[in-house]
Amino acid sequence: MDSTQVLLGVLMRWIHITSVVFVVGGILYARLILLPAMAGLSPENRQSMTDRLAAHLSPWAWAAMAGIVGSGLYNFFTKAAYPPGYHMWFGIKILLALHVFAVLMLLTKSSGEERKRARWMTGVVISSLIILAISSWLRWISLPVVPA
Repeated sequence: MDSTQVLLGVLMRWIHITSVVFVVGGILYARLILLPAMAGLSPENRQSMTDRLAAHLSPWAWAAMAGIVGSGLYNFFTKAAYPPGYHMWFGIKILLALHVFAVLMLLTKSSGEERKRARWMTGVVISSLIILAISSWLRWISLPVVPA
């Protein structure tokens, strides 16, 4: 493996992790910190804040999703070998990621009831944490076995 491949592999892994951190961290912050803090605002101010947040979120969300998909495809197709069970868990991870992406796209729109948006975000938090657990498992089963 030459240095260009190594550099590209590291760059793609960094893009993937950075994009995931943005999405998961942003949703965790919004659901656990921002929504409860906004509860003290008047309904008009909450709606105004939600509209402004959605407008600011949109370009970043699309960039993060593009980063996750692009780097994820690169990482998947350049993997040398897949251990038993990898594809099953990878498929589950992709289905959960599609759920996260769908809700993220909905959150970039300013419409939607406040309770419904909170429920969406709760679901994304749960899905994201499961995705991270599956990713950890996939990384673990992909590591080469070192004899003792």
